[in-house]
Amino acid sequence: MKRRVLSKLLAGVFIASVSLAASGCSLRRTAVNTTVSVLAEGDIVARSYFDWESAGSATPAGIIQFEGMHRVSPDNEELTLMIVKAYMAYAYGWVMDAYEVAQQKGDFEQAEHHKQRAFLMYSRARDLALRALEARDPEIRQSLTLPPKELAAYLERKFDEDDLAPLFWLMMSWTSAINNSPHSEDLADMAQLRTIASWVIARKPDYEDAGALVFLGGFESSMPKAVGGDPAKGKAFFERALELTGRKNHIVLINYAMLYAVNQGDRALFVSLMREIIEAPDQGAPFRMSNKVARRRATRALQRVDELFYD
Repeated sequence: MKRRVLSKLLAGVFIASVSLAASGCSLRRTAVNTTVSVLAEGDIVARSYFDWESAGSATPAGIIQFEGMHRVSPDNEELTLMIVKAYMAYAYGWVMDAYEVAQQKGDFEQAEHHKQRAFLMYSRARDLALRALEARDPEIRQSLTLPPKELAAYLERKFDEDDLAPLFWLMMSWTSAINNSPHSEDLADMAQLRTIASWVIARKPDYEDAGALVFLGGFESSMPKAVGGDPAKGKAFFERALELTGRKNHIVLINYAMLYAVNQGDRALFVSLMREIIEAPDQGAPFRMSNKVARRRATRALQRVDELFYD
């Protein structure tokens, strides 16, 4: 049933986009804007969908259609952020999955190919999120170059809880782009992203499955102390995220294992978290697809446990 629903939604988007091409600009924009609610329903279906392979096969076509609609209505923030989330989900759940598979096989050329693809997708998501934020605050691009304390004061002065979505997705997409960037100097932007994450946590720590807490947990756990990392803080951030999500979103567990347990040499914690992911029953519709992604990664990671932890 859900497969048919997903197919109908994608078909509906395709038909709508073809129809738009034959209409006037104003009419096309109106048609796109009224279609956004349908796209939102499709997002809900995608999160709860049961088959990882067919979801991955369908997503690129959906992204292309969304991009076409965005050209017609570039100022529709809801549509813009839907595209951001689609790029983020596909890059993490499928492209980076292919990267890990290739790396584990020793096919480093193919692994680099997929990493570059992910970088381009994350970069596109970052640019879209920034555009959405600029529509709310034309000064934000320049303000993001401020030192952390000044940026924190700016965020406090200019934004409130209604601005959570574009700020959060800018932080997440920008971070993902940095993590896959071929340019090491991009790491310098992490200070600004930590500031945004702290702003999000101060307003709604459980927002998007405690994503800002997971980001800070990963940063503190994986960065050397010389550049501001603090493993004890990282562990606390991850534990808080697990508490807020009820351990239902296994992406939190994957990050805790790979970014804290591996870097701290805690093999027992690593194995425990990976087994929790693999052995857990279905956690409900909101987490079904993301947990399938996490289970694939956990299965591969357990196979590498002796490589990740050695005496």
